[in-house]
Amino acid sequence: MSSGIQALLKTEKDAAEIVNEARKYRTNRLKSAKADAQAEIDAYKQQKESELSAYEKEHEGLNDKINKDADVQVEDELKKIKAKYDEKKDSVIKLLVDATISPKPELHVNAKN
Repeated sequence: MSSGIQALLKTEKDAAEIVNEARKYRTNRLKSAKADAQAEIDAYKQQKESELSAYEKEHEGLNDKINKDADVQVEDELKKIKAKYDEKKDSVIKLLVDATISPKPELHVNAKN
């Protein structure tokens, strides 16, 4: 009976070693998979960064052109406003002076009723 128990204990010990080896193998495989995944992530990230920098270089001058066009458009609008101001300045001053010197008193719309 003692030899049967000895055989059972030996088998149990062998099974425990097999389970430990399987755990070690699984742990090593997980580490390897994580390392491989991280390498793929890094490669993909590098590829996308290079694509982004190429896109930025390709469209670099576009913003400058848009800014220059906007500046020209603003300058044109300012010139038009200044010309309209110069054109209407005298008539507005005359209107204000006339309204100040000779007021025409009238009842307010709300006071009439």
